Amino acid sequence: MFDIGASLTAARESQGFVLADAERLTRLREKYLRALEEDRFELLPGRAYARAFLRSYADALSLDADRFVEEFDQRYPEPVDETPAAPVFRPRPRRTFPVKAALGLGALAAFAAVIAWSGTSHDSALTPVAPLQAKVAPTHHLHALAVAQPVVHHYPLVIHAAGGTCWVLVRRGGATGPVLYEGLLGQGQTLRFAPKVWVRLGAPWNVAVRRGPHVVAGLAATMPVNLVA
Repeated sequence: MFDIGASLTAARESQGFVLADAERLTRLREKYLRALEEDRFELLPGRAYARAFLRSYADALSLDADRFVEEFDQRYPEPVDETPAAPVFRPRPRRTFPVKAALGLGALAAFAAVIAWSGTSHDSALTPVAPLQAKVAPTHHLHALAVAQPVVHHYPLVIHAAGGTCWVLVRRGGATGPVLYEGLLGQGQTLRFAPKVWVRLGAPWNVAVRRGPHVVAGLAATMPVNLVA
């Protein structure tokens, strides 16, 4: 383990920078840089912002950013959601079929049938029954119609920082998928991703998001926004 804040401060002072210089270099507010140097990560907007700000500050000071982020993750691990227990299903009891009762009823029915046949066989003549002619179902001819398949265009998701800097986190497939990108998107910069991705925007009012001709509306907000596209 090493001191994250003290290492950042020593690297900044060794290069002759004050916090105002670091603010212009990183485009991060001075109060956030001071919080990083004092290890007061609770003053930052959130854990994701703390990791992104720490990586940007370490890169600007020519330090090993991965080492600083790994140290941060060891101290402040990401909380893991608990998986609910699977429900327990109990099989229904099988009903036993009364075999003896069924055999008794069958014997009584057969005995009654023999008595009824013996009383009527000598009084009435048997009338032959004409054989039934099988009906042939008419043949229907099916004609397959060729249907043209629509052409599907897989446009990339384009994120453009038009109004200012925005922290961006992009995962493949969903909120728990692998990370494709995490960092600060500077003003005028653009990112492109193939579908399907999950996106979290720290400053959605600073970016324009579109996929092909379709523009994502409703991003003018004051809080971070999650997108699935």
